Amino acid sequence: MAKVKFHYRGKRETGNLTIRLFHGKDIDHRLASPIASKKEYWIKKTTKNGKKVNKHLRLKDLNTYGDDILKEHINFLKRIEELILNSFQIDFNSGIPIDRKWLKSTIEKHTSILDTKGKISVATAEIQQREENLRKIEKKIYNANLLSNAIEKMFVKYKTNRNELKKYKVTHNLLLKYQGNQNHIFTIKELNQDFAHNFKNWAYLEMKYSKSYINAQLKRFRSSAVKAYEADEENVVEVSKTLRSFTMFDKVYKDKIVVTLNYDELDKIDNKEISDPRLYDAKKAILIGCETGLRYSDLNKLVDTNIKNVKGVNYWKFRTEKTDTLVQITVSNRMLYLIEKYGLPQTNYPNNGVKLNEDIKTVCALAEINESIKGKKATVIEINGKKVTRNKIDYHPKHDLITSRTFRRSFATNYYGKIDTALITAITGHSTELQLRAYINNNDESNVLRTKEQIDEFHKEREKQKNDIKLTVIPKITG
Repeated sequence: MAKVKFHYRGKRETGNLTIRLFHGKDIDHRLASPIASKKEYWIKKTTKNGKKVNKHLRLKDLNTYGDDILKEHINFLKRIEELILNSFQIDFNSGIPIDRKWLKSTIEKHTSILDTKGKISVATAEIQQREENLRKIEKKIYNANLLSNAIEKMFVKYKTNRNELKKYKVTHNLLLKYQGNQNHIFTIKELNQDFAHNFKNWAYLEMKYSKSYINAQLKRFRSSAVKAYEADEENVVEVSKTLRSFTMFDKVYKDKIVVTLNYDELDKIDNKEISDPRLYDAKKAILIGCETGLRYSDLNKLVDTNIKNVKGVNYWKFRTEKTDTLVQITVSNRMLYLIEKYGLPQTNYPNNGVKLNEDIKTVCALAEINESIKGKKATVIEINGKKVTRNKIDYHPKHDLITSRTFRRSFATNYYGKIDTALITAITGHSTELQLRAYINNNDESNVLRTKEQIDEFHKEREKQKNDIKLTVIPKITG
């Protein structure tokens, strides 16, 4: 039966072990191995015939109650012993010569000890490569979990949607500002209830943003995180348990101010003579926008190529720019009047609507839309020593509060209760009447007057019908 023995032959306190493999009479090989050990483990001082001598211990005789380093060393040598004997059994039975060369290759195979400059150089390069690969993996995982990178990925999703792309870029810049304020780079997993609380406090109390604006940013944070998590094929993105449930400001639309133009005001604009070509375009945009309920970005789609006809009635049919929703705009008598007077609403205004918003305010001012009403207006304030623009609620002349958003809200408000609600929502894109009413703020004071007028008109008509019955003469029947 083959056996393996370890011998410490050096005179120094540390050195390499010699390994002896023997089997029967013909196989007995000794080979200096690269395995390092300590002299104190193997050489024990004792006496023999009254003289002090050094006794060389066998592996099984080593003190297994020593420190952890010795225990680990013993276990290592036992594994080497077992591996050599296992290899011997396989190769010996397979007819492979068991010589010193075999013993050397077997020891090298099972120890992987670096005892030459060449081996050290190769192993060092391998270690460095593994470490570099590990750093790349860690960096990839780190970047995949950054909230800012999750938002940047939304840039790709909305590359062809200019409005949404702009919103996510604003959200990204706001996050960078918040991270600078907090001196911390946030991960997707940190987008949780605590984040929402702290972000709301900073954005509302320090930066003076509105609650609705802050909610919109938090929603985009959440959408970005959810998209990154769902698109993660490698399962490295981590999210918080409260990602989908963290709370925002509630009841932000409770006292929402909706600015609209009623038909008396639209008539004033219609009747106002304007000679400036650019302001004339703005006037046309107001009147046709308030009549169609379209966003400004879709007004230029009211062209002949989009005209359809059903049972003799013309209508425009196309997909909206922002939501890609299919809409149908009927060519009513009111629309025919506006088109005959002003032409189709094609303009040269930039798509961002900034210049249009300036000009429609001027048009409304010229038309003396001057009623003092409560509303939001961009105001320059100072925060942390810097001048910034924020929307502040105060009383202003109504023309100062008119924007291109007024078009859709005016259409919905003016026709609500007068035509089928389904016809309005088909244009505004709201899925329920409740959403539509929230959009037009059906609870504002103007609706009190509308309610009174309609109720009074109903009872006036009812009384008229009753009186008509009383005044009817029933002839006598004669026998």
